[in-house]
Amino acid sequence: MATFSAKSILRKTIGFLNVGSIFKFLAATPFRRNRVFFIFEGRAYTYAETCAEARRYAALFLSVKQEQIKKGCLTSQDSLAVGMYQENTPEFIFAFFGAAMSGSVLFGFNTGFRGDTLVNIINQAGTALLLVDESNAPEIKRILPEIRTLDQTRIFQVGSPAAAGEDSFPGIADALSGAAVLDGKKHKPVIDIFGPLIVIYTSGTTGLPKGVPCSHAKCFGAGVITRKRIGLKPSDRGYICMPLFHSNSILLGIMPLVVTGGSFLLKRKFSASAFEGDILEHGVTYMNYVGQPIHFILSALERRYGSGEAVTKALASHPGNRFRIAHGNGALPVDRRKLIQYLGMTHIYELYGSTEAPITTVVQPGDPPDSVGEVPSDQIVILNEQDEICPPGVADSAGNLLNYHEAVGEIARKMKEDNVFFDGYFQNPSATQKKFRNGYFRSGDLGHIRIVNNVRYLYFNGRTDDWIRKDGENFSAENVAQSVLNLANVQQVAAYGVPCAVADEKVMVTIQLNGPFDPKQIHDELIQEQKQGGMDPKWMPDFIRVLDEFPVTQTHKIVIRPLKQQHFHMERYPDMKVYFRQRGDTTYHLLTTEAFTTIKEEFRKNRRLNLLEHY
Repeated sequence: MATFSAKSILRKTIGFLNVGSIFKFLAATPFRRNRVFFIFEGRAYTYAETCAEARRYAALFLSVKQEQIKKGCLTSQDSLAVGMYQENTPEFIFAFFGAAMSGSVLFGFNTGFRGDTLVNIINQAGTALLLVDESNAPEIKRILPEIRTLDQTRIFQVGSPAAAGEDSFPGIADALSGAAVLDGKKHKPVIDIFGPLIVIYTSGTTGLPKGVPCSHAKCFGAGVITRKRIGLKPSDRGYICMPLFHSNSILLGIMPLVVTGGSFLLKRKFSASAFEGDILEHGVTYMNYVGQPIHFILSALERRYGSGEAVTKALASHPGNRFRIAHGNGALPVDRRKLIQYLGMTHIYELYGSTEAPITTVVQPGDPPDSVGEVPSDQIVILNEQDEICPPGVADSAGNLLNYHEAVGEIARKMKEDNVFFDGYFQNPSATQKKFRNGYFRSGDLGHIRIVNNVRYLYFNGRTDDWIRKDGENFSAENVAQSVLNLANVQQVAAYGVPCAVADEKVMVTIQLNGPFDPKQIHDELIQEQKQGGMDPKWMPDFIRVLDEFPVTQTHKIVIRPLKQQHFHMERYPDMKVYFRQRGDTTYHLLTTEAFTTIKEEFRKNRRLNLLEHY
């Protein structure tokens, strides 16, 4: 008897519901046609205008695909790989829906990628067309000789190329107007709803960032689920200030509003000081976030008004304040409570999840605020290093975890290979195998389960040793180590994530030197690595520990776990030699016990002291 997988059944029943066809249908309805879809730097774009522009991009992509077919680079069954290396602009929105309509695959290259990292992912993607903005064009020009898949004539600059001077790439406007108009029936793309629409890059434990394919079904499904989860309405207006190359903006920002019929304000980049004016001027009701933006917003508001009480008085009942919902991950419970109070909000839906998406939990009203939501017992488990299920965590009356080492392990989901969540990493079978094995999807995150009122709740405890999560983004500890290893006098390096007083982690490296440690020189060399060596600014170490000799195994591998557990805890390990930097510093400073006490107080204030003590 024939057997059918879940995907094959869905392909047969709803295979026509790709993101492109859905958006074209919705944008043509009388209710939406002339309704504002998004606003960018004072210019409003309706659903109909956005759809028309997306069709132009789709025509360009199909035209380039035909060129690639004639050259023998692609077959008619292949998808065109379109790269995006830019900040948030309307062109990113048009290209996303244009890719959806043409059966192309959009690759969202993180603008923090530089040098060899950027070259390798552009080549790995098979990028045949690239869109870049003025601020990122110089890096593309610098690495252009190393790019194998991309002809310079197929790199287009968004915005105003004239403003960038004679050395700029051709403008996207000229490319769109010059694209060949193809016969619609002859070149109608065949689109698989489980095929990739956009590839988002996440951490890579072997040096190269990993591409996570997000299918049409995944994008549309995220929109439907999010809309239902947080109760979005057509009158809602989102605030998209997180990068569009991040899954958070696509899955939690754009797609829920497409499904709902809402609109959004698109920001080129996040600005905490602009938040208040933006939400009041544009009637923003909803925000997606990842990392620490809420903390920065609160700090900006408190600086402006002088106190939390003054912020509440000014904004909670402000006639122009319509803000009611936030949804994302990385916000502290104390920060969530503050924002709800200051703005008179309904709820903040704190999320735990990853770009891969098999494991997703949300803090609903009434859930323990320190948790990341309820989890089912038959799916989400905590595994120790022997792949055994860990016992639930036991907490004292203050909420401190008493059995940390027994209860904390890797968050995993029991799952079959035939699933609709995870299709593996883009052209990276070894990473896929490491992520999904023995019937479990491995999150790469540490956590534990607590049973509260007979309900299983998940608690997040940080990253595993191979990955670091900072400001809402995951990246490889090896990438950090390799960048630091390029510095003068550095003989050996170990990189790992350490506790952060606000959200996610800080970056720490332990180094062994063959010369003296010069904090200013090290800082300047790291800045130079960012400018010329391909180092992402997020990889910049927040703490540097200097060791005479590393702890190693019998096979001479560095033992990172003890270093990670000791991190920068100067009270417990006063003999450590640790240097640190803070935002705006131009050098590293010796971490004294007095400086550590100040840092510890930040953890205490944010109710993350347990994280500092048990990592």
